[in-house]
Amino acid sequence: MGCTEHMTMGVLFSSFQSLNLQAIEKAFQKETNDAVKLCSQLEELLKKYEIEGKVIRVQGDPGHKIVTTAEECKASLIVLGSRGLGAIRRTILGSVSDYILHHSTVPVLVYRG
Repeated sequence: MGCTEHMTMGVLFSSFQSLNLQAIEKAFQKETNDAVKLCSQLEELLKKYEIEGKVIRVQGDPGHKIVTTAEECKASLIVLGSRGLGAIRRTILGSVSDYILHHSTVPVLVYRG
């Protein structure tokens, strides 16, 4: 069974080999650099306004990672921004803030922007 699953993944991967891997790597690197820059800016804002807090960058499913990281760090509050998607788009695409509100044991503050 494991071999069958592995072969299926191999077939799926081979269908994507025509993609420009350099372009994908470049886009991934840009996103990584942007995330590092944003984290640095957020750390500066915490210092500027003398707010005790921590900026942590994680990879993975956003809602799940935020909830588990907040619990592991024993956070006292999760602060989120929300894009304010409409009900239909939120139902189809899902919402990170909705997920966190329903799964977090840590208090959550959602800012609608």
